[in-house]
Amino acid sequence: MAGKDIGIIGLGKMGKNIALQMLEKGYLVTAYNRSPGPLEEVASKGAGKAGSLKELAGKLKAPRTIWVMLTSGEVTVDMIMELSKHCGKGDTIIDGSNSFYKESVRLHDALAKKGIDYLDAGCSGGPSGALHGMCIMVGGEKETFDRNEKLFKDLSVKNGTFYAGKSGAGHFTKMVHNAIEYGMMQSISEGLDLIENSDYVDVDKAKLCGLWNNGSVIRSYLVELAARALEKDAHLSSIAPYVEDNGEGRWAVKEAIDHSVPFSIITDSLYERFESRSQKKFGKRMLAALRYEFGGHGIKKE
Repeated sequence: MAGKDIGIIGLGKMGKNIALQMLEKGYLVTAYNRSPGPLEEVASKGAGKAGSLKELAGKLKAPRTIWVMLTSGEVTVDMIMELSKHCGKGDTIIDGSNSFYKESVRLHDALAKKGIDYLDAGCSGGPSGALHGMCIMVGGEKETFDRNEKLFKDLSVKNGTFYAGKSGAGHFTKMVHNAIEYGMMQSISEGLDLIENSDYVDVDKAKLCGLWNNGSVIRSYLVELAARALEKDAHLSSIAPYVEDNGEGRWAVKEAIDHSVPFSIITDSLYERFESRSQKKFGKRMLAALRYEFGGHGIKKE
């Protein structure tokens, strides 16, 4: 980017904190958001406000750099294509969503026809990272990345910026990252479940996770988060056993099938999430019935 003039669209949990970090790093931020509350909040910290995409583009110096931080899918695609109507040759749009990488490639190609550069940036670190420093995987033309590398480094932790390769590589590697996260979360949850249902249920699991995060081979941010949750509620009794998924795990499993890559642990972790919210228990009833039929094993009546 030519200077520190930058636009941002989308001030949700991630976008708002990215905008605040940009301001802290000395960027001249102009923000657009459909709901006024977050817009007023970042404006109170020094950001400029735009009431429309046209106004946003008009307030930025050319060549413009605009960071889009919205929910993946149709919302992001529609916003970027609408934004492109107000951008010109040499402008750069950075897509920080968790979009499906093939969608990112299509956006890149559509914008290239207009002379607009596009980078797909997979951002990890959650709202805390967005405010204090993320880990960012970037895909797109190397020249475009080089021009914006300082921005990515300013928003990342030390050594937290990675140029992944051609268009789509940023969101592809972020998809794989999130798939690995599924498996790690499942493993941590199953291990702690065993303790919860053992003769050692009184073990302080929050302190145990703290210990594991102090030099053990499984130390990680996820173990730290497990400790944090258990400190609030030792038996997690206030949380329903219902786990959603945001799509990245499904995409990764499909990709693994397409490339004939064994993906058993991550696939199982995705299915466990389905199981947590399923009312379709016929399969479990069938298992019980089969055990009874072949061996007379006991069954429970509902």
